[in-house]
Amino acid sequence: MSTSTLAKPNGAINDDNDVIVYIDPKKRAIVTIALLVGFFGIHFYMRAFSMCTTYIMADWNAGEFYSAGKALQTAIMVVATSVSAYLIPSWGIKKIMGGSLIIVILCNIGTLLAPNLGVFLVCVMLQGVGNAGLISNMISLMNKIWPPSKRAMWLSTLGVTQGIAALVIPTLAGVMIDTLGWESVYYLMIAIQAIGLILTLVVTPADTRQRNYTPKKFDVIGTVVFVIWVCCCVLACNFGNTWGWANPSIMAMLAATVIGIVIFVIYEYKHSETAIFPVKLFKDNLNCTWIFIQAFASCVVCMGQFVFLIYYMQAIMGTSATVSALPFTVFSIGTLVMPTVYAAIYKKTGKIKALLAITMILVTLNALLYGIVLSPDCSMGLIFAISVIGGLGHASCVNLCYSAAEAYMPESRISDGNQVAYIAICLAGSVGLAILQAIANVISSGQMAAGVDEITARSAGYSTAFIVAALFGVIGIIASLLLNKKIKDRGDIAADKA
Repeated sequence: MSTSTLAKPNGAINDDNDVIVYIDPKKRAIVTIALLVGFFGIHFYMRAFSMCTTYIMADWNAGEFYSAGKALQTAIMVVATSVSAYLIPSWGIKKIMGGSLIIVILCNIGTLLAPNLGVFLVCVMLQGVGNAGLISNMISLMNKIWPPSKRAMWLSTLGVTQGIAALVIPTLAGVMIDTLGWESVYYLMIAIQAIGLILTLVVTPADTRQRNYTPKKFDVIGTVVFVIWVCCCVLACNFGNTWGWANPSIMAMLAATVIGIVIFVIYEYKHSETAIFPVKLFKDNLNCTWIFIQAFASCVVCMGQFVFLIYYMQAIMGTSATVSALPFTVFSIGTLVMPTVYAAIYKKTGKIKALLAITMILVTLNALLYGIVLSPDCSMGLIFAISVIGGLGHASCVNLCYSAAEAYMPESRISDGNQVAYIAICLAGSVGLAILQAIANVISSGQMAAGVDEITARSAGYSTAFIVAALFGVIGIIASLLLNKKIKDRGDIAADKA
């Protein structure tokens, strides 16, 4: 691949050939726009899912399994991300991105028509394959198909697309649910995703393989073991309270979780060069451990705002879908604005530890306050105020955890540090969310068994889950403060080879 940069007569930079994946310069913009439509369609789903799930669950009287589908989906996204990253250099954009959208659309239809909870969970879980295939590849594709002089501009469109989805979709979905039913939300997002699919298939060139691609061995065993233990953990946490924690199936899944984790860690450590999870790096550089813990804790804390608050407002406070979406929208404003602000501060000062600690304190305070003040008659003003606090801190798992990898990992291991942070966030959205749901289930059922009315008991369950989430946040604050630049260079690949 040529990496030369030519200058035009007027001094402008002409680096159209300085790309890893070549697309005719005249077609790059339309290909990118097509992908962004599909990208928006995926974020439509991710923002609207919590709004619709309460109503879907109500059809089966399965409220305590509220988080199961989303947790399984997030778990499978880790695997799908690794698989798609492995395949896209040789398969190309059209096959991976188009295939991802096809999976998402089919799973949306499956969710829409699901006759029972089992089918619903399977459809939502498999949708994680499509979500990961498109979302996880978008940033890398922007870097691969656009030359250096234009990358920043087109990378910014990802943030704009996410921002529009964050601000518009929750409230739009709430209004549609209240006026047309939850099914209408699925009809609209399927239509958007279908437009993105058609555009991608029509405008994307057939050959978009990566230049100078060298096939690498894929970590099949590690991937399979990861899927087994994560899914067993999620299912056991979500169904343990209903089936009974002494149920043989639940006990078997818990045992499989523990055994699976042990096997996974040992195998990944011994096969570090091809591992999907760089376990050896935890031993080589303790900063990697702190980044993992901080990212995991940050996302666990935010699960309260993302998942439990919406369900609490609709199922316990009795608000409409539109009203329950408003705090999420308030939170999303902070998510849209503050990452850029913190990034500018980091760029100017080079200090990421303080920013991580401050934002972790904010999201921890968000969960703690919900755990203390939420009640069936809680005021909306108070909920909005707490949502603002959380929104100001959400950057802790949006971009700051990745900045921490840049600041505290050797240059040769920054990508590994980013991978660790990403997997930590996905694990928090699956295993972490499942643990919080299990705690809520246990507290609620225990109170109902003691004669407490259902609404009060369920309220106590979710309040406890918020408190536990805040405890995770405290751990994340500590991990942020333990980052140490004195050990930054440990585990450096170049140094090891030398």
